[in-house]
Amino acid sequence: MKLLFSSWLGDVVDNRGKSPTDCANVKNIPLDFGDSGVVSAFIGWNGIIIVSQPYDIVEMTYQYAKALQDSSCAKCFPCRTGTKVMEDLLLDILEGKGDSGSLDQLERLCDSISNNSKCGIGQLGPTGIEHSLRYFKEDYQAYLSGAKKRSGFKYPYKMTAPCTVACPTGMDIPLYIEHIKDGNFAGSLQTIREASLMASSLGRACFHPCENNCRRANVDDPIAICKLKRFAWDYEDQHAVDKPEPPEKHKHKEKVAVIGAGPAGLVCAYYLTLQGYPVTIFEKLPFGGGAIRTGIPQYRVPDPALDREIGYLQELGVEIRYGVHFGKDETFQSLRGKGYKAFFLGTGADISKPMRVEGEKEGYSGFYSGIDILMQVQMKTCPVPRGERALVVGGGNTAMDCARSFIRMGARVTVVYRRTEKELPADPHEYHDSLDEGVEYMFLEAPKRIIAENGKVVGLESQKMKLGEPDESGRRRPVPIEGSEHVIPADYIISAIGQDCDIFYLKDEPGVGISKWDNPLVDEDTLQADVKDVFAGGDCVTGPLTLVDASGQGKRAAQSIGQYLRGEPVRISDEQRMEKIIAAIGAYDKDEQIPNPKGWKRQPMPICDRELKLNSFEEVELGYTQPQAMEEAARCMRCYIVGLACVVPSDGRADK
Repeated sequence: MKLLFSSWLGDVVDNRGKSPTDCANVKNIPLDFGDSGVVSAFIGWNGIIIVSQPYDIVEMTYQYAKALQDSSCAKCFPCRTGTKVMEDLLLDILEGKGDSGSLDQLERLCDSISNNSKCGIGQLGPTGIEHSLRYFKEDYQAYLSGAKKRSGFKYPYKMTAPCTVACPTGMDIPLYIEHIKDGNFAGSLQTIREASLMASSLGRACFHPCENNCRRANVDDPIAICKLKRFAWDYEDQHAVDKPEPPEKHKHKEKVAVIGAGPAGLVCAYYLTLQGYPVTIFEKLPFGGGAIRTGIPQYRVPDPALDREIGYLQELGVEIRYGVHFGKDETFQSLRGKGYKAFFLGTGADISKPMRVEGEKEGYSGFYSGIDILMQVQMKTCPVPRGERALVVGGGNTAMDCARSFIRMGARVTVVYRRTEKELPADPHEYHDSLDEGVEYMFLEAPKRIIAENGKVVGLESQKMKLGEPDESGRRRPVPIEGSEHVIPADYIISAIGQDCDIFYLKDEPGVGISKWDNPLVDEDTLQADVKDVFAGGDCVTGPLTLVDASGQGKRAAQSIGQYLRGEPVRISDEQRMEKIIAAIGAYDKDEQIPNPKGWKRQPMPICDRELKLNSFEEVELGYTQPQAMEEAARCMRCYIVGLACVVPSDGRADK
C-alpha cells in the first residue's frame, strides 16, 4: 500500500494530490484491525502517518489530545492541565465553536507542554498535534468555517513506553521502576505480576530486550531494568509481605490441562488461575521450571529461587503432577475423558540439533549435547573434567552456559564458532563474563569430524572459514577455506548449536497441524491450533528463544483459553493490535538527542568473590541493596508515549 503522508521523526513525505504510482510505499505497519476495519492513519509522539483515505485529521487530533489527557499521571501541572485545555480547544473546533485564535493557542500549548513537562507523555506527546496544525491547516479551516462535520471513525489508542514495547510480556516497566524509586517495593512486585509470574527468574536470567530500547542509553547508560525486577522479588522474599490471593479462585468449573512446567506453562497456569479456572500442570520430570531448571546453571538462577516461584503458583491453587509423560501416561483423549476442557502445550525444545559431522552418532565417550550435559550438571551426574580440555561448539546462550559450567568444574574450555566475535548470537554480557572466567575462543572454525581413540574423544577436526555474503539471518555466511583442515585436541566435545521440539504426543491428535520445523501450528496472535481446545506456546512453537518470550506467550495463551472457555470470540484486543502497530513503527529512536545532563551512571551489580565465582556454582550476582535499587530506579526518565490510530470500516464508511 502507498503512503499518503508522513511527518514521522521530522522526515516529511507528502504525496497528497499525487498519482498513486508516484507515492512511496507505506512502512511495514499492520493495517488490518480485525472486525473494526483497517487503519488509515496514525498519530503519536513522533508525528503523523497517513496511509490512505478516508481520514479526519482534526477529529483524530482531538481524540489523540483526549488520549494524552486520559494517560497523564497528573503529577506535573503542564501535562495535567495543558492536555485538558488542548482537548477542550479541539472539541470546540470540531463543534464549530472555535476560531483562528484557537489554533494559535494550541500551538503555544504544544510548545509549553513539551518544554515544561516531567515525563514522556507531556514532553513527546504534543509533537503529533503540532504537526497536524502545521501540515493540515486547510482541514482545520474547514471545521472552523462549518464546511465539515465529524466523521465518526474509530480511534483506539495505546499508552506504552519504548522499553515496554520491547518486552514480550508487555510489562509496565516505568511504573514498577517508579514504585522502587518511591520505596513502594510491594507495589513494584504487584505491577510486575500483572505481566508475569516470574519476577525472580526473569530478574536473574532475562536477556532484557527492554534495555536495548531504553531512552536513558541516549543520555548515558540504560536503566538496569532486569535487575530491578529481581530486587522487587527479593524484597518480598526477605520480608513478611502479604501475597495477593486470586480474587476469583476456582470460580469456573472448566478444568484446563497445561502440558509442561516450563516458563510458558507456569505463566499460562498463573493467568488462568487469576481468571478463576482450575488448572493442572502435567510435567514429565520430577521438578518444575523446564529449561530454567535444566538449561540455566545454578550460578545464574539458583534452585531455591525457582522453587519459591513455583511454590507461589501452587499457593494460588495450581496443581502440578510430576512424573507424568504426556503422550504416554496421559493423552488428549484420556484427559478429555477426565473433564479437561482445554489444553496448553508448553513442552519446550529439549532435543539437541545434530552437528551433522562424522562421528557424532558413534556414541563416543566424551561427546555430549549441550542440553544433556547441562541437565547432568544440574543433576550432579556429570563427570568432573578437572584439568581436561573441553570444546564447546556453538555461539549462543546455551554454548555460554556449557562453557561457563565446565570452567567451574575445572576444565580448560574453548568455544569453537564458525563466524566471528561480531556475529556471536549470545548475550554480550554472557560472552564478556565467560572471558573474565577464562573461557577461550576460536572463531571462524567449522567442525568436520569427531576424532576418537578406543571409543574416547581425543580431538575435533575443524576447517577454517572466512565470511562471505550475508545469509537469510542477515549475518555474513561462513565460507570454507580449502586445505585449512586441522585438529583441535579435546577430551570433551559439547555440541550446543540449537534445539528441536519433541512433539510425538501429537500423533494422538492429528488435527493439530505441524510446521516444517516440527512445531505445532497455531495462530500467531491467539496461539490456538486448528483443534479448537488446543493452544500452544513457548519454545515448542517458536523454537528455542528466551525465557521472556515464553513468558509472554504463556500469558497470551491464557487470555485466548479464557475466551474459548467462556464461548467468546478468540482474538486479540484492540490494545494488543495497537501494540503491534507501535512495535512495527518503532517506539525507540537510537539517534534521538535528549537534553538531559549526562553522567548519572548505572549502578554496578554486586557479585560474589572472584575465587568463589570461578570454583563453585554459587550465584554470581548478589542483587542490589535497597539504597542501590532506589538510586538506579531514580535514573528512569518515565518515557511513556501514546499512539492512536484512525480505524475505518473496510468499505470506508463510518458508523453514524
